Amino acid sequence: MELLERTEIKELISKIGKTYGTPLYVYFEEVIRKRARLVKSVFEGVNLLPTFACKSNNNPNLIRILYEEGFGTDIVTVGEYYASKKAGIPDEMIVWNGNGKSREDMNVLSNIRYVNIDSFEEYEQWMAFKRQYESVPEFFLRVNPNVDAKTHPHISTGLKKNKFGINIDDVSRILEKPNHNIVGLHTHIGSQITSIEPFEEAISQVVELSKRYNLRKINIGGGWGINYNGSELDIFEYKKRLIPLLKDFEKVIMEIGRYIIAPAGILLLQVEYVKRTQEKTFVVVNGGMNALIRPTLYDAFHKIMVLNPTNEKNVVDIVGPLCESGDVIAVQREIEIPEVGSLLLVENAGAYGYSMSSNYNSTLKPAEVLITSNGEAKLIRRRETYDDLFRTIV
Repeated sequence: MELLERTEIKELISKIGKTYGTPLYVYFEEVIRKRARLVKSVFEGVNLLPTFACKSNNNPNLIRILYEEGFGTDIVTVGEYYASKKAGIPDEMIVWNGNGKSREDMNVLSNIRYVNIDSFEEYEQWMAFKRQYESVPEFFLRVNPNVDAKTHPHISTGLKKNKFGINIDDVSRILEKPNHNIVGLHTHIGSQITSIEPFEEAISQVVELSKRYNLRKINIGGGWGINYNGSELDIFEYKKRLIPLLKDFEKVIMEIGRYIIAPAGILLLQVEYVKRTQEKTFVVVNGGMNALIRPTLYDAFHKIMVLNPTNEKNVVDIVGPLCESGDVIAVQREIEIPEVGSLLLVENAGAYGYSMSSNYNSTLKPAEVLITSNGEAKLIRRRETYDDLFRTIV
């Protein structure tokens, strides 16, 4: 992030770390707004409802910024609905996604505007629900186009073997019913996708199917990849090749999370020890997979900045304090060896950071701070306490 190269920003981050402690998530409002506007610019000439994927970051203070930029939300759970409502999102700008919608949740969320139906079984459940209620959402069918997103297997969702959606060859079983109650099709083939071809292959299939059944609305999902340590999705090429396919639709919905919020967030960790063995040098920090599980779960790469380096440079493992050998932030990474007590800054941590954090080893979840567009540091989620940790015990 270019912002992090500015001396005054580094000084502000160091001050914030001392004020609020670590581990600590820090977000930049300026980056959130800039990325949100960039996304919307791609869809010029399209009647777009952009939605923010709450799974990537559920802090209502951040979601509210995106609402101010014209975004609704894409939710999977009632909890994400509550986050949306705390942010002020109206029901007509909320899309309910996911493959495991319970009957109880249907009762709670029946007032939202859009639902992506994931299976034949869910379709039948909604049709039974519809007979009991006067007002129901607009229904989209999630289509599985059997497209390889060429991303990590855990976040690939568009292949036949994945648990999501209805096989594209089978959707006619619903769409050929005389009163199917479907207003559009939806597809989402995965996350962290950096090439155009998978999007083009999936969306073109769903556009063709939509035209065949005269469906005037479409949800094209998301999955735009960012540059963790390589290439980022070329959004200008995306615009050139995909937007012409969407011009004729009455409504286009898309979801996006990582592309906006990941580059807007960093994780601050404090160095507790520099441990040297015959095999390796370990930089031990005060937060690991409890604060950021992506390196453990996906072998994910995050750039690391040392705020107070020594003159020594070496290849190290940056590890957390938990009782797992897999508790890592970075492996075999060449960095400037930090001073004990200094801060490490983990970049591109705004997505799937706090939202996937845990209390493993009875640790406390981090605080979150927003640096506003005018440079003010604002606490937007306090650090947990040990009372919080055991509040639900009976």
